[in-house]
Amino acid sequence: MQHTLKIAGLVLAGGQGRRMHYADKAFMDIDHKPCIDWVITRLEQQCSGIAISANGNPQRFSAWHYPVLPDTYFDVGPLAGLLSGLEWAEAAGFDALLSVPVDTPFIPHNLAGTLLPAPSYAVYAEQRHSLVALWPVTQARAVLAAQLASVTEQNRKQTTRVCTLAYALNAQAIDFSHLYPSDPFVNINTPEDLHEVRSLGQAQSGSNCHGA
Repeated sequence: MQHTLKIAGLVLAGGQGRRMHYADKAFMDIDHKPCIDWVITRLEQQCSGIAISANGNPQRFSAWHYPVLPDTYFDVGPLAGLLSGLEWAEAAGFDALLSVPVDTPFIPHNLAGTLLPAPSYAVYAEQRHSLVALWPVTQARAVLAAQLASVTEQNRKQTTRVCTLAYALNAQAIDFSHLYPSDPFVNINTPEDLHEVRSLGQAQSGSNCHGA
């Protein structure tokens, strides 16, 4: 990395996977590797620390030797995991936090550098990927904590949206469509998506072996 900021990575693995029959997306097999392994491998190349946002038994992530952060807010969607990640990153002295959903296995190897400066988030043509984002730790933690503390039944829908935080921080949209011929942020929401991602994983593994 040619920048001087201390950047941490956060794998958001707290989703319930309703459309995937409540499967734990972190452990879906993609070319003989769990999905989370694809994400962590790429984050390790560009972050100086990593944490995993997840609820339930943290021991299921013990193979990766990274802290597992449970939610402290509930019924607010992925922002709960993001706040836990920002609190961890601030306590650890990081300047920026790169968040990535666990079911987005093909993130670019230069994602952090391309998203700089924070705050920013990824888009691909017309497709917005709000959780693939680089957050300024101290500022985003304060804004998000206030945002979640203000949630009521009347404003819940708007206040728990990721884009509400992005707008409050004046985050910039970074379009990756001029850098990649296909969307590198393809994620897994349905069994059909998983089939597509597995095919892409096999193709990527094959090209890596060929290149070696």
